[in-house]
Amino acid sequence: MKKTLALPFITLALTCGFSASAEDESNWYLGAQYSEQEVTYQPNRELKTVGVIGGYQYNKYFAFETRYSTGISGYSHQFYVNGSMDAKYKEDIDTQASLFIKASYPVFNSIGLYVLAGVTKSKYEITTNSFHTDIEGNTTTTYPHIIELSESGFAYGAGFNYSLSEAVELFLDYQVLPELKVGGRSSSWKSINIGINYAF
Repeated sequence: MKKTLALPFITLALTCGFSASAEDESNWYLGAQYSEQEVTYQPNRELKTVGVIGGYQYNKYFAFETRYSTGISGYSHQFYVNGSMDAKYKEDIDTQASLFIKASYPVFNSIGLYVLAGVTKSKYEITTNSFHTDIEGNTTTTYPHIIELSESGFAYGAGFNYSLSEAVELFLDYQVLPELKVGGRSSSWKSINIGINYAF
């Protein structure tokens, strides 16, 4: 994970070297986001994350942005085996890190459109817990098992922002993430994100 986080922050740090040629209004910004994601599967997986954002506004049209999130809600179900084995199955995002180039275009004084292109790495967990319960309702044996997956690749999206002030803006965007591969099968992965950024 340290290596995953190092790349976005090194890239952001390198942009400081070019700040002399950037416009005076260029600045750093921080933010927070909430994301609802869907993995196309049978049935589809509905996932939710929360995270933080860090970016550098090179000029009014371009920015470098990194996002880091963690899962807060995933897909789960419960089933029975042989009438007595109670099993639980869960899929969830562990962590998700992205590095984007963000191209923006102001439409009105307070509204702008933008597109995102870059890389995203997601750590995904599949957890199964099965346990045997005797006739008196006591759990006698537990069988936990965790499968950890990691998907990384090209990600892109589009969105719009609304400026509440010179320093604060709200945003909403849609992203297409790298496909999730489970058991030799690839599933499309998309997200809708809403959040707030503060420039300083």
